[in-house]
Amino acid sequence: MAHFGTGLLFAVLLSGLAGCTEEAPPPPPVEAPPAEPVKNEAPPLEAIDPAALKSDDDAGLVPSVRETQKALDAAGLNTQLATLIVERDIDVRNQNLDNAAVRTGVIIADLLLTVKDAEKEKMVANLNKVKVGMTQLNGGQDIIDTIDDISGRVQGDAITRENLLKELDELSGAVIPELEFNGQVRVVPLIQAGSWLEGANLVAKACKQANNPAAADNLLKQPAVVDYFIRYVKEEGSDKAPAAITEKLDASLQVLKGLSTKEGSFTAEDIDTVIKTTDDVLALL
Repeated sequence: MAHFGTGLLFAVLLSGLAGCTEEAPPPPPVEAPPAEPVKNEAPPLEAIDPAALKSDDDAGLVPSVRETQKALDAAGLNTQLATLIVERDIDVRNQNLDNAAVRTGVIIADLLLTVKDAEKEKMVANLNKVKVGMTQLNGGQDIIDTIDDISGRVQGDAITRENLLKELDELSGAVIPELEFNGQVRVVPLIQAGSWLEGANLVAKACKQANNPAAADNLLKQPAVVDYFIRYVKEEGSDKAPAAITEKLDASLQVLKGLSTKEGSFTAEDIDTVIKTTDDVLALL
């Protein structure tokens, strides 16, 4: 699996031994110095596949919700993210699968990032929206049954918030990316794009509220993530015209890509750009 992040790539160069004779023993091998480590090198796009989006406590292409929450806590951003969510009447029944996938991803992000402080009724409502989205996207009966099971335990107060977070993280990072969605390969990347955009929006707003723009560096500077989404958002081939939401999503990702490769820490102006860019997309939903 390709992983985004700082890696250590050491080139081992072995010199050939000189010819050995009785009179002149071969010189000792010359040790070449290790190559400089490659920093923040995004994996080539062709090496990235949907399986790389699975959650992982240690590393992964997309930061898991646990990693995001830990980073927020470490930065002192204790804002209740549920208070930053704009109320939207998002219809995941949209007949355009691109739209339905992005919208479902947004709801998933709202669920995951607000588990600690969201009201139970709101979580149940969002779980139902995810269920409707999975039905619209032909996710299969297994995922529907899983969501029903989680929703029932939430309603019955039969699961702790911590365990709920773990189950939702597993659902988003491992279960959903494995679904076939009736052969529509664009569905998973667009679900992930919607989730990441909503997450970026909430993280940026939390940083702005705390007047701490640099806290977003590790969470939003993800060029490999943006490249991955750009690749799949763009329609492959010229026989289909992309939907308006896909065009807007692509344009917004291009802006975020520029910010993700910026040298130095984010400024207040950068955070405002992230908020506006992601708000522009989310407003279309």
